[in-house]
Amino acid sequence: MKKLSKEYRVGSEEKSLRGCLYIIATPIGNFDDISLRAIKLFNFVDILLCEDTRKTKKLLSHLDINLKNLISYNDINAEKKRPFIIKQLLMNKNVGLVSDAGSPLISDPGYKLIQESYSNEIKVTHAPGPSSVLNAIILSGLPTNQFYFGGFVDSKKGNREKQFLSIKDYKMTGIWFDTCLRLQNTLETMYKVFGNRKISIARELTKIYEEIISSDLKNIKNILKIREEKNIPLKGEIVLVVAGISQLAEFDIKKIRERIRNKLNTMSLKDTVELISTEERISKKLIYKEAIKIKDKF
Repeated sequence: MKKLSKEYRVGSEEKSLRGCLYIIATPIGNFDDISLRAIKLFNFVDILLCEDTRKTKKLLSHLDINLKNLISYNDINAEKKRPFIIKQLLMNKNVGLVSDAGSPLISDPGYKLIQESYSNEIKVTHAPGPSSVLNAIILSGLPTNQFYFGGFVDSKKGNREKQFLSIKDYKMTGIWFDTCLRLQNTLETMYKVFGNRKISIARELTKIYEEIISSDLKNIKNILKIREEKNIPLKGEIVLVVAGISQLAEFDIKKIRERIRNKLNTMSLKDTVELISTEERISKKLIYKEAIKIKDKF
């Protein structure tokens, strides 16, 4: 085995650090995705903060690790427990933080603990690993150079619509978490706000029944309806990946240009843009840009 340079040496920093907060990523489904560093840290930390101790115990049991000092730390109790945790860190205790699955702090509690640690000059570091956000966009087939993560889709219709309206003109790919129970409602709201964009639904990522369903918002509802009729509905955790507005233009631009050309024969530029934007549910700016190009050729 080749000798590693100092910056790549493994396992050395934990031996010298005391009073450090370790943010530890865990598998999102397949336990084999656990990192070697995460395993070392589970055997090293004095306290492990868990979103749900029952779920973390299953992982530790699989790894044959007997870590007794597990403390529940979640949205409900975080404010009350932070002073105790900071006190332990200041007493040179090493503390780990994990979520139920994946990378902590991604739509999970934790960032306030990091803020308070920095305020108390406490060392914080991250042992990186799996993330359902990254897994979903990689498997979606949609552009990955830029993306927007919106967290969980709001359960209330009005709030959900506002959530999507605020980013409807973003050119980047959008990613959200959702539940199977309200997926149809979410898709209807997306279609109303975004129009017929490309979408990828990722479920049960890294697990036995992992599945990626890719289509467009108009067709995806029919696909799910057929599955319901065949008694094979979607189950498990859902990640939605939706094309941005510029990606939509690439998707159906030939059809849109033909519609613009036909309407300009009988309608004004303004009315053409208004009509097609409304019917196709596409940004007026995009339609206007294409209409100008076509009109100039008349």
